This record gives sequence, structure tokens and C-alpha cells, in this order.
Amino acid sequence: MKRKIFIFAALLLPASYAAQAQYSYKPFRIDVGAGLSFPVNAFGIGVLGSVEPQYSVGPIGIGARVEYHVEGYGTEANGSVTKFNNALLLTGDYRFSSATYRPFVGLGLGSYLTAADLWNSDEYGGSSTYRLFGQKAGAMLRAGFDLPHFRFALCYHITGSGKYENVKVNFSYLAFTVAVGIGGGKMD
Repeated sequence: MKRKIFIFAALLLPASYAAQAQYSYKPFRIDVGAGLSFPVNAFGIGVLGSVEPQYSVGPIGIGARVEYHVEGYGTEANGSVTKFNNALLLTGDYRFSSATYRPFVGLGLGSYLTAADLWNSDEYGGSSTYRLFGQKAGAMLRAGFDLPHFRFALCYHITGSGKYENVKVNFSYLAFTVAVGIGGGKMD
């Protein structure tokens, strides 16, 4: 009986050590990121910048994200649109691994302050400018991976749309982001 207990304890010891070492990362991290964005319903491109402090407990990270985004594209009605999104989101991530390469999925919920400048020109050489403002509740879905002090993610922001006369502007966008992590490295 003592022999079985000793063997069981000897087998359990490495497993308990691995469980303690599994999430041996410092819990607080600030990600400072930038990226490229693409409108959902048009051909265009944009840029964004973000700051996201995050606190992790095991594989789960909870944080707050501030993001600034600007994007431009042409319309079918002989005009162009410039969109602006400022987001304040509460975020949550789940990391699937504790190795150096850590894939994750995440969700963000919060508020988007949206604006759009619409320029239209007519066949007589005249032009008109419209401004569209709003504040919307929105969500961000993301997936990516963490490396030591770097984060790469593909994010989909769902922010809804606005309309001025016959021009509808969809504020949702898809973004590829790269962030540099300050803190959150492996514990010694």
C-alpha cells in the first residue's frame, strides 16, 4: 500500500509542477498597437491605433481598449467617404496555450463614437459635403496569437451604420493589428 502511494505521489509531483508553471506569466500587460483596416461593404483602407491595459488570471485576460480609427473609400455615387471611429471597449481574451506561442480568441463590448464626411460631386462640377455623427453600442470579435511582448490579431468591429439622404455609411470594419506588449512577460 505504501509503495502504491509513493508511486502515485511520484507521478503526481511532475504534473503539479507543470500545472504551476503552465501560466507563469506576469498578470499585468499594456498593449500599444497599430493596424490596417478595411471597410465591410466597400473597397478602401484605413489605419488605427490602440492602447489596451489587460490583467490576466491564468488563461483569461480582462482589459479595457481605447482605439482610434480613420478610413476612406469611394462610393458609387461619384463621391468619397471618410469614416472615423473612436472606441472604448471592455475586453476579454481566452488563451489556448501557455507556451511562447499563445493563440487566443477575444470579445470586446462598449461604445463607438462614429463620424463620417461624405463628399459628392455632380455632373456640373459642383460638390457638396455632409457630416454624419453618432454614438453607437458595438462589439469587437478577434482572434490571433501572442508572442513574448508582441500580439498579432485579426479583429472584426461591429458598429452598425448611419444614413444621410440616399448615402448609407456602414461603420463596421475588419482590421489586422500588431501590438507591442509592455509587461506581461514570463516570471522568473
